[in-house]
Amino acid sequence: MEYTIEDICKNTNSSLLTGDKNHIINSIDSIKSTSKSSIIFIRNKKFLLSLNSKSITCLTSPELSKELTTFKNIIVSNNLDYSFALLTKLFASSPDTLLDENIYPFKGNKFNVGYGTIISKSAKIGNNVTIGSNCVIEKNVVIGDNTTIDHHVVIYESSFIGRNARISSGVVIGSQGFGFARRLDTWEPIRHIGSIVIGDNVSIGSNSCLDRGTIENTTIGNNVIIDNLVHIAHNVSIGAGTAIAAKVGIAGSTSVGKNCLIGGMVGIFGHLEICDNVVISPKSNVYRNIKKTGHYSSLFPLLPHSIWRKISILLSKLDKINFFQKK
Repeated sequence: MEYTIEDICKNTNSSLLTGDKNHIINSIDSIKSTSKSSIIFIRNKKFLLSLNSKSITCLTSPELSKELTTFKNIIVSNNLDYSFALLTKLFASSPDTLLDENIYPFKGNKFNVGYGTIISKSAKIGNNVTIGSNCVIEKNVVIGDNTTIDHHVVIYESSFIGRNARISSGVVIGSQGFGFARRLDTWEPIRHIGSIVIGDNVSIGSNSCLDRGTIENTTIGNNVIIDNLVHIAHNVSIGAGTAIAAKVGIAGSTSVGKNCLIGGMVGIFGHLEICDNVVISPKSNVYRNIKKTGHYSSLFPLLPHSIWRKISILLSKLDKINFFQKK
C-alpha cells in the first residue's frame, strides 16, 4: 500500500505543516526508523531522545512540531490519537485477506493436522509439527519445528512461533490490542500492524491471549512458561525463562526481565520496566518500575471481616493522621 502525504492528510483529519505533499509513504514505522518511505508517530516529548535523525516524515501535534526541525515532512493534527488511529486503518490488512485465496482445509492427512483446521498457504510450518482440530493459521505465520498446537487455537497474520512450543487449546496469538482513540462520543480503533515473536521452548496455557504490537512487535523470550487465562497486551516484552501463573494481566508496552516468577492474578500496569530475577506474589498490583532483584508483594492477606472493616476505616483516614506530631 502506498499513499502520498496529501492522501494521508485527507484520510487522517490532519494537515501538512511543511514538506512535499507528493512524497510517497508505504508504511508506518517506529521512532527508530531510517526509512525515507515510512511515517513515524510522535505523541510524547519523551520520545524525542529516541528519534533517528535520518527519518524524514512524521505525524505529530502542533506543539511538538516546533522541536522536530530535522524532519522534511511534518504532518500535524489537533486530535493526534484519532489521526493516528485513522493512519493505522490505511495500512492495516483487510479481514478478508488474512487467509488469502490459497488455503489448505486440512482433514488430518498432512503435517499431523486435525479435522476442520484451516491454514493459509503462505504460512510456513516446520518439521514434526502437530496442529489440532478447528484451528486457524493466517497468512505469513511461521511455526517452528516440533511444536504442538492443541484444538481451537487461532494464530493471526505474521505471528512467529519458535521451535518446541506447546500451545494449549483456546489460545489466541497475535490478536488486535486494546487501543482506541476517542473523538466526541465515539471510539476509533487503532489497528495494530506490528506482530508477535515467540521464542523456542515456550509453553502457553489454555485460553490465554497474546496481542500483537501496535507498530513494533510483542516479544516472548525462550523458555517462557505461561499458565491458563493469561493476557499479554500489545508491545509487551517477556524475558527468557520467566514463569507467569494463571489470570495474570500485563498491560501494554511493559517489559518483564529474565527468570521472573509472577504469581496468579497479578496485575501489571502499562509502560513499566521489571528487571531480571523478580518474584511477584499472587494478587499483587504492580504500578511502578521494579529496578532491583527481589521478592515483591502488595495487598493484604485474608482477614476476618470484622477486622478488615476496622482496617479499611483506618486506611480511609491515613491522609488526616499526622505521624510526626510532637508529643
